[in-house]
Amino acid sequence: MVEKTVDELLQLHQELEEILYEQQGMTFKFKYVNGQFIHTFCAGQLLSKIGLTPCAVIGRQLKDFLPADIAAYKETFYLDAWNGKEDIAYEGEKDGVFYFVSLRPIRRSGQVTEVVASCVDITERKRAEEELRETKELLESLIKNSVDGICVTDMEGKVIRVNRSFEKIYGWQEEELIGKQVPIFPLHMKNDLDVICNQLQTGKKVMNCETIRQRKDGEMIHVCLTVSPIKDAAGRVIALTGITRDISERKRSEDFYRKADKLNVIGQLAAGLAHEIRNPLTSLRGFIQLMQSSGTNKSAYCDIMISEIDRINSIVNEFLIIAKPHATSFRKNDIRIILHNVVTLLEPQAVLNNIQIQLEVEGDFPLVESSEMEIKQVFVNILKNAIEAMPGGGMIRIALVAQTNSILIRFNDEGNGIPDNLIPRLGEPFFTTKEQGTGLGLMMCYKIIADHKGSIMINSVVSEGSTFDITLPLSAGE
Repeated sequence: MVEKTVDELLQLHQELEEILYEQQGMTFKFKYVNGQFIHTFCAGQLLSKIGLTPCAVIGRQLKDFLPADIAAYKETFYLDAWNGKEDIAYEGEKDGVFYFVSLRPIRRSGQVTEVVASCVDITERKRAEEELRETKELLESLIKNSVDGICVTDMEGKVIRVNRSFEKIYGWQEEELIGKQVPIFPLHMKNDLDVICNQLQTGKKVMNCETIRQRKDGEMIHVCLTVSPIKDAAGRVIALTGITRDISERKRSEDFYRKADKLNVIGQLAAGLAHEIRNPLTSLRGFIQLMQSSGTNKSAYCDIMISEIDRINSIVNEFLIIAKPHATSFRKNDIRIILHNVVTLLEPQAVLNNIQIQLEVEGDFPLVESSEMEIKQVFVNILKNAIEAMPGGGMIRIALVAQTNSILIRFNDEGNGIPDNLIPRLGEPFFTTKEQGTGLGLMMCYKIIADHKGSIMINSVVSEGSTFDITLPLSAGE
């Protein structure tokens, strides 16, 4: 019976050792012999992880398998445990493996006879802590160095933290705000915080919201605001993070450029209308010179001069209706008649410059739905440009061609031509190839033809001449 009990105890002891050897951590024991701490037992999977074996530890001191400084440091904990202190623990590291050691003194007859140590692998925890520390440092750096103002508040709007940029934007110091409601809402926007909280609670986002906030000195500033919720483990919103960007300067720039654009448009319109008034004045001056030189009174010239005076009056009237836009009146017009009148109008100027104008019409010509005044304005501009492009004289050919659903009006001159790289820029305000030009005349031509749902195509060869093709649909709605 006694032998059986001894066998059972031996078997239990063997099973216990097997368990200790197979454990994920590590268990070891040591004694204090002749002033030295000698290890009497060591087992566990952690032992191999740190590059040791039981043979390298059992019967040896710490300094036999650890650097002297680390061994001396750990022996201080060994000594405390041998002196009977409870709850002795420390952390260690070897070969990149971190472990936590807990020492427990074993007493017999009130005396400590040995110390048992239990070790667990805390490498993953250490890595997680390191990642958490790095993440925290990164966040701290982002918050500290961000050019945007950052403010963290609880759900009641009481400030938990603000960064330096927030202090610069609003004028308050962090110590003035901690524990108080953020005082940046103007009186008429006091409910903004409640509205934002409700939006976040319902899952809506508050991103890049442009609004107005108040500085410490009372100044109202334009800001771009993004608010994000901070949630607990259960998903409840427990705090808010507000990111503020001061856009006051951008708003001032936008107002400045908006006003500048308005002035630019007014300037373009005024210059364009003035440009159009000069055209009939030039014609009137040419007719008067012809009448003076011939000494005769031609009624046809007088009719044209009266027509041009009426045109000047019409253009001046446009100044009076700038503030009240009006719809262009379209009706069926005979383009041949309009073009013939324009040729008659500018022929005296052409003759003075030794230029001949040849007008050709092909096939039956349909009526075109258009604005007579505006189409005439386009023809005058293009023909006048052709005359000015031929200082040495020559021939201007104008052809009218009827197509299936449109008509083609082609102006061909023998002028100086336009370089290929400049053709795409024709029609831009204030871009011109003439010394005294403004570019507004051709710009208005493009706009008028576009309003008629037509197109202008330009082909040119330097030193040979240019061709302007104007295509107009038979109906302005097509």
